[in-house]
Amino acid sequence: MDSILLTFVKVITAVLGIVVSKLLAMHFSLHEFGTYSEAMLIATTASSIAIFGLTNAVNYFYNAASSEERKEEYIGTIFTMEYILGTVCAIVIMAIQVPIINYFDDADLKDILFFVAWLPLFQNLIPMLQVLFVSIGRAKLIAARNFFFSAARLIIVLIACFVTKSIITIFIILLFLDIAQAVYFIWEFSRKKYKISVKFFRASLIKPILSFSIPMAVYVLSNVMSRDIDKYVISFFTDTETLAIYANAAKILPFDLVTQSFITVLIPIVTRQIAAKDYTNAQKTFKDYLRLGYLATWLIVFSVIINAKEAMLILYDPKYLPGLAVFIIYLIVDMVTFATTPLILVSKGKSKILMLCTLGALTANLVLNVITFQFWGIIGPAISTLVATLGLAVTLLLIDGKMIKTSLLKLFDWKEMCIVLLEIILVGGAAYALKQFLYRFFDSPVLIVVITASVYFAGVLVLNRKRLISCFKQINKAK
Repeated sequence: MDSILLTFVKVITAVLGIVVSKLLAMHFSLHEFGTYSEAMLIATTASSIAIFGLTNAVNYFYNAASSEERKEEYIGTIFTMEYILGTVCAIVIMAIQVPIINYFDDADLKDILFFVAWLPLFQNLIPMLQVLFVSIGRAKLIAARNFFFSAARLIIVLIACFVTKSIITIFIILLFLDIAQAVYFIWEFSRKKYKISVKFFRASLIKPILSFSIPMAVYVLSNVMSRDIDKYVISFFTDTETLAIYANAAKILPFDLVTQSFITVLIPIVTRQIAAKDYTNAQKTFKDYLRLGYLATWLIVFSVIINAKEAMLILYDPKYLPGLAVFIIYLIVDMVTFATTPLILVSKGKSKILMLCTLGALTANLVLNVITFQFWGIIGPAISTLVATLGLAVTLLLIDGKMIKTSLLKLFDWKEMCIVLLEIILVGGAAYALKQFLYRFFDSPVLIVVITASVYFAGVLVLNRKRLISCFKQINKAK
């Protein structure tokens, strides 16, 4: 029941996030949105550095500790480490603000950087605290918090758009909101369980914590940088306005909600199967997940590809249409991302292999970004991200197959995949032709998307209904 509630809240959060993006795109100029994108890029990178794998460490050491006293010591130590890392990160950002401003060539960052500098500390504390609440069976509180925060963020953006008409408003209120959330969760956990305090810090625990967290820290940072490295390249070679266009076009849309929800359920199942050396069932479970991945993701994403221009108009604003090609390439990236799941490696406890794979993908992505930009402009980094994502997917699947005593060729029903791809291309082509015909009578992107998407989904669901039902049934049978 808790997983269903959390998934429902994720959907609502995703919808509110899309509304926020639309408001920002409509009410701020390309330069203002570019400044906002630069600030968020800095905050995201800094957060992934400052977290240092400690969210995973909270989950592992809290649940593995043999006594309540030991739990207090581990939690006290981990949170103290994050206080130090987050504070150091904030100080470094403020100390190097001139090089940061020069890199982005945007003087408007100067007024925002102080608030951006402190966001990573509190944005990292919140998921760490969430893990603790899930561990003590308070998932509903987390669901309520996520919904409240998404609604509050929408209100903040509305204030910035219609009252202050300033980007800096978002970061000021966002910082104070994050501080309030962190303080509330720490107080609530101390009321329900015990106090999270620096007095429980134990220097002797730092080594085992870091031994566990460093591989995950590198994995998280590599993942974030692989996703954002193209934006840094675009910022270096172009201007703030071009980054604004690219950042919206390359925005990750929530197509993975279904697969991510199932990963949460499947990790403990696959972990048990691998621990018991039940590789036959582990293979079956993983193959069912991959099958669901291409069935669910491809069917949904292709409906957006055939309506890509209209989707950009609905989601953002006409001034972002120069990024249409980047938007389409990133939709194709979304069709591949499900296959980059760390499901098997996490279940097998092979975080170092995961770390090396993501580091390799990051390095390749950086080199390709710089080269392809010289040839194709802003489309180049998007193509590089697609190539790097495909490479990472193939590499992980090869390793995953070996881990569970099978091969990449046996992980997929290749005949079915080709049939599904052919079906969505044919139905999608018919829906696209219908769209072109409808423009003779209507000039409303929303109406045209509703009609063409309805026709498309009617066709692909008729063709794939049995496949989807059987796939869900097989996953639900996994034990």
